Amino acid sequence: MLDDSATPSRARRVISADSHVLEPPDLWTRGLAGTPFANRAPRVDVHPGTATDAFLIDGLEPQPVSLPGAAGQASEDLHETGSLEEGRRGGWDLPARLADQDLDGVEAEVLYPSIAMALTRVADAPYQLACARAYNDWLAELTGAAPDRVAGLALIPTVDVDAAVAEVDRAHAAGLRGALLPGRPPAGHYAEARFDPLWAACAERRLPASFHIALTGDAAGDPMLGSGIKMMTVMSVVQAMQQTLSLLIFGGVFDRHPTLAVVSAEHDAGWVAHYTARLDQLFERHRHWLGPDLTLARLPSEYVETRQRVGVTQLMWASDYPHSDSTWPHSRKVIERDFHGVPDDELALLVGGNAAALYSW
Repeated sequence: MLDDSATPSRARRVISADSHVLEPPDLWTRGLAGTPFANRAPRVDVHPGTATDAFLIDGLEPQPVSLPGAAGQASEDLHETGSLEEGRRGGWDLPARLADQDLDGVEAEVLYPSIAMALTRVADAPYQLACARAYNDWLAELTGAAPDRVAGLALIPTVDVDAAVAEVDRAHAAGLRGALLPGRPPAGHYAEARFDPLWAACAERRLPASFHIALTGDAAGDPMLGSGIKMMTVMSVVQAMQQTLSLLIFGGVFDRHPTLAVVSAEHDAGWVAHYTARLDQLFERHRHWLGPDLTLARLPSEYVETRQRVGVTQLMWASDYPHSDSTWPHSRKVIERDFHGVPDDELALLVGGNAAALYSW
């Protein structure tokens, strides 16, 4: 157990750039009431054959709710079985969240979804869009009550580009401060010209486009080697994010939209130095025969910045509250441990300043 009182924290302002909501049981039953999808609204019920609360979403496997709310539990106590009430109430209750922020020494949080991320796998496009809009409306209302403490990211399905652009516009008008996208669209890829209006909309409205773990790759097991071993996802999700970044670089998205900000969330960052070095090495050596017309305005590494190679402005700390990976309620102590030896001015940017600048706090 970490002793939070052992060492005073050097970090004066701490902002989690990747925290989550745990969607309340009635979010979609209320949000889709009076619509053609009312009788298909995602809802919480007992997982068939178990004693586990799960969100039931039309067309998807049941989504257990215990781990997304398991912050503060010991490793040996983590399991997929359990009820919603066993999790941190701050996942959906704003006063409880703010109290947990104060307990953790965290000033503010950027909020990603939990269960709502599964919606991007729904095959019925109108239903998927209606569910995403209902989630975004609920999130805008939640964050609007404490905009100095929480910033929400809109869930943007990309099954239809025009609908995605319209939802970016709607989310921006509602006060949401970023766009969360699936790692790949249902068809084609994000470097296609048809997606340029989406990147332009995010750039023009200064809404960072985020890619989050569980949305950037197959979370079911071992997609490459086919072993079915669930622990294999610890690297496959990082590899999927590397592919997404490579596509945006070599597909010219960053050249066409130079003010577009992209966030890689919960994929860690230690791999970035090797990744960018390899991009530059192979681009310099092999770009002529790997074309056609593989030209970039800058070296690949210049689109992806790291603390040691370029500066400290591209990295952000996160607590992952209230998920099972969370550092709550020991975040201050974890920061002191993990950032030992980092100068105070750089620490201030990494654990608060960069997020404040990116999300306009």
